[in-house]
Amino acid sequence: MMHRLHHVRGMFPFAGHHWFDSDADRSLSEMIGYIQSLASAWLILFLAVAVKKGWTHIVLGQTMILIVLDDYLRIHEELRGTFIDLLSLEPMWGLRAEDLGELLAWLFLGIPILISAVLAWKYSGRRARNQTKYFIAGLGFLLFFAVVIDMIAILLGGIGIEAGALGWQGRAYYVLTISESGGELAGQSIIFVTTLFFALQYLNRAATRSESDERLDAESQVMNLNGRDN
Repeated sequence: MMHRLHHVRGMFPFAGHHWFDSDADRSLSEMIGYIQSLASAWLILFLAVAVKKGWTHIVLGQTMILIVLDDYLRIHEELRGTFIDLLSLEPMWGLRAEDLGELLAWLFLGIPILISAVLAWKYSGRRARNQTKYFIAGLGFLLFFAVVIDMIAILLGGIGIEAGALGWQGRAYYVLTISESGGELAGQSIIFVTTLFFALQYLNRAATRSESDERLDAESQVMNLNGRDN
């Protein structure tokens, strides 16, 4: 918000850098999202080992890594050009050829993940499945804003509601784009907080179990000593 106010009102000079533009590549919000997603991936893979039959966690952990790599290396942007050339895509339904190619790229990347997730769900344990429901909710939140809201912004930009407009059109576009970036970050935060909660819960149970075992060992040693004295 300070970044936009700097450009339209001249306020907050320090926020003029593109790092403060949440809609820009390599922005601070994007980097925070990367950190959260990579931390979530590590925690999910940790839980995959900790819980019984955590096959869903393995798939989800790899998915979080893929999301970061795709965004940082612009994999789906590169793939969309390939689909445009192969299928000779033309603009339709209010979307540009680039947008259609990008959707196809998402399908190309997403379908193998979806198939792997279904198979993993079938063979995973009960606790892994229960935890996965929360992860999927956060992932769905992230994808909704990253794909659906992004496509809506493109459609509205095609009818004149673009970032350069300083009237109500520009404000409407700004609200949409900041909702997109904020929604993506919120989805990543939901996944991170959830995985952190389950990881800490597991570590707490492990610590409690260890203390209980130590107490039992101590009681057993005392009983053995008493038996020898008798």
